[in-house]
Amino acid sequence: MMTRAQLRKMIIDLAVMLVLSIMVISLGIYISYDKSNIREQQRYKALFGNVVKASSYEELKHDLVKETEGVNHVYLAYDREGRIIGYIADISVFDSEGRQLHSYVGINSDGSTIIGYKRINDEEDPIPLELNDIGTLSAQVMGKQMPIALSKSGFEDVDVVYSDYNPPAGLQDGTYYAQSLTKDKKGYIDYVEIEISDGRIKRVVWDGINIDPTTGSRNQASLTGAYVISGENWATQCYNVCHALIELQDVSRLAMKSDGTTEIIPGVTTNISAFVDLANECLDNSKAGFDKDQYLDTLCEIITSQGVDPESKKDSNGFIVYPFEDLSYFKKVGAPDTDLKTVYETTLTEDELTGQEGDDTEVTVTPKPASSSSSGGEDGIATDPYSSIISNSIDGIPLSEVRTFIQGINYDMGKSSGFISTINTTYKFFREYMNWIG
Repeated sequence: MMTRAQLRKMIIDLAVMLVLSIMVISLGIYISYDKSNIREQQRYKALFGNVVKASSYEELKHDLVKETEGVNHVYLAYDREGRIIGYIADISVFDSEGRQLHSYVGINSDGSTIIGYKRINDEEDPIPLELNDIGTLSAQVMGKQMPIALSKSGFEDVDVVYSDYNPPAGLQDGTYYAQSLTKDKKGYIDYVEIEISDGRIKRVVWDGINIDPTTGSRNQASLTGAYVISGENWATQCYNVCHALIELQDVSRLAMKSDGTTEIIPGVTTNISAFVDLANECLDNSKAGFDKDQYLDTLCEIITSQGVDPESKKDSNGFIVYPFEDLSYFKKVGAPDTDLKTVYETTLTEDELTGQEGDDTEVTVTPKPASSSSSGGEDGIATDPYSSIISNSIDGIPLSEVRTFIQGINYDMGKSSGFISTINTTYKFFREYMNWIG
């Protein structure tokens, strides 16, 4: 018969064996899980390491991932201390022909800025983008805020502007350019570029380049919030002004008032006097056959005559960023003569040469048979006010939310649209997700 002491010893032995068994099983599970986790992290690092470099990754489990069209998965990226340093969005978009672009998009920790991009190249019917195209596109968005749009159109459905108006007589085909001779109070030098085709204004660009090379263009500054004006952001207002000139075909029809504003262009409250002066200069240059290359060559020679190397005053895009201190012998380029130093002789005041803000946005024009014409009235009174409705969204995102304009692949929306939609799909997710976690 088993004594009480023997029974107690047997129970203790069984308990010890049970604990040891549980420990062995737990250790086995832990080792197995750890190995599995290591393999998973190795796989993640191989996939995402050149998109967002991190110590570890974890898939985000949230209903919004399934609910957002085009979003396959979203992953969190952590540093060694377990802090979130970014996100990776697995995105698939399709073009109108059903071709796919499958990408990883890296986003910073606040969900606003693009920090990485990788095409997966596993599509059955891929959107035709070469490796160098992907490199060009991704380079244009690195470090930039979402959402994005193509700078040539900037908005949907306005690549072509139909005009009933007649242009000024005597315009010669070509590309014409003019820039302010002084900087404004914030260091910007305005420029306007106008392309004439078949005697009509086809394309208009207005922007400002800062004498501080770290500042960038006025367009970009307005989109990131570094440059703020009343009403719509400056990029949007600038676009509307360029759009209006292509529509109206004559600077006088913009009906600028004595204070530099206009009441006939929807959404425009900014001073447009710099644009009006430079646009008129471009059209004068067109009538004289004095194209952009001649203008810039002449400007370079003027700078050289002041003992300054013009190459040192060019930015990375070739713009001449040089505010003239002495305006005594300058005039607006219009009818150039053979003496380069008299080309720019001016009667303008420095305030009149000071620029406002502008958007490096381009649009094109296709004329309809002219049914009527109009001329501008005095001090903002127009006999036929400008009226036009433009699309206010891109990829279903309100225009007011666009933060970055890119050139894309040679301003070609057809080749760039899939990439743009990829970034904007990512933006749509993080816009909702960041609101949710906030």
